Amino acid sequence: MNMVAKASSVYDMILTRPIAGTAPSFSGKVKISQLYWGNPSQISALKSPFDYIIATDVVYIENIVEPFLSTLNALSGPSTIIFLGYQIRSPEAHELFWRLCPELFYVKKVPHENLHPDYAFEEADVFILKKKGYS
Repeated sequence: MNMVAKASSVYDMILTRPIAGTAPSFSGKVKISQLYWGNPSQISALKSPFDYIIATDVVYIENIVEPFLSTLNALSGPSTIIFLGYQIRSPEAHELFWRLCPELFYVKKVPHENLHPDYAFEEADVFILKKKGYS
């Protein structure tokens, strides 16, 4: 599935106030594609790295955590900003994700007051991830 949208509207929908180091600079288009995590041919076909990656409700079962994180790592570069909408779905997947994620990414939780009020829910959080390994 492909869809084109104005990227700044996506950023505005997520945050009401910018978080330090994530202020948008948009030009071009947004591309949305179906992706099977850990699938090398799909990953290479996407021609990464991307400026922004948005992932929501993706940590729900333990055996997808490592393929998901390796896919995020493959699709991101030193300037990629990853928005992760997160809600605990499985305690085992939650524990594994938060044990492995900080090995690959810097993680910053977005305070609820910075989220758009139409999309901020007490049981869900938004995190901003930036790839590690770059100076």
